[in-house]
Amino acid sequence: MHLTSKIPIFITVRANTKVLFKQNKEALKYSYVYIKNQNLFDQTYVISDNKKMLEFAVNLGFNEGNMIHYECKTDLDIMYLEYLATYKFAIDNSYYPDWIIILNVSQLFKSKRLISDCINMIDDKYDVVASYTEITDKSKFFIHNIDKSNHLLSSEVDRVKMIDAAIYAVRTQFAFECMEHEDPSNHFWNGKMKFFPNTSLFTNIYTIDDINIYQYIGDIISQVNEIDIDK
Repeated sequence: MHLTSKIPIFITVRANTKVLFKQNKEALKYSYVYIKNQNLFDQTYVISDNKKMLEFAVNLGFNEGNMIHYECKTDLDIMYLEYLATYKFAIDNSYYPDWIIILNVSQLFKSKRLISDCINMIDDKYDVVASYTEITDKSKFFIHNIDKSNHLLSSEVDRVKMIDAAIYAVRTQFAFECMEHEDPSNHFWNGKMKFFPNTSLFTNIYTIDDINIYQYIGDIISQVNEIDIDK
C-alpha cells in the first residue's frame, strides 16, 4: 500500500488569458479549502503558466516553496502543462516518486476521502487510477427528436458511469512515456486504467458563471442551515 505522505499532489492552474486567470483564480479557492481541510500542504504543489497566479496561490496559503512555474510556448504546452511541469519538477529535483496525483482545479467539490480512496486503489499493474461519477441518464428528458407516442417515462432509473477527471493517480514512469510519445493523449488513454467512484457533486467549470452558480447554491444552503424551527 502506498503511503499518502509519499505521493506528491499537483494542482494545475492554467492562466494564459485574462478570462482563464479570473476563472481559475476563483476555482483555486475551492482547492485551497480542500487541501487545508485535508492538511496536505506539504505534499501539494501548484503548477501554473502564470507567475501572478502562483503569487495568488501563496497568498491563499499554499506553501511558497511548492510553486512550479512552466512557461507555455505552444498550445500543446498548455494542453499538457501538468505533465510537462511534473517532468521538469522530477528532473530539477532528482525526485522520481512511483506515482503522482493530479487534482483537477475545475472540479470544485471533492469528497473528503477522494485522495485516500484514490491512493488505496493504486496498483502497480496499472498506469492510471481515475475517479468516476455515477449519474442518472437524463436522455429521456432531452427535447431533440421527441417521440410524442412514447411520452411515458420508464420506471427504471438508468445510470451511467462517467470519468469525472476530479482526480488522477498516474504512475510517474507512464507519465514520462506519454510526454515522450508522438501522441501523448492517445498513449495516455490506451494505458491500463483502474477506476473508483467519486461521491461528491459533479462540476465541470468552463466559465466564471459556472462558479457563480455554485456560490448561489452555497448561499441557499447557508440560509437553510440558519432556519430555527423552535422560534
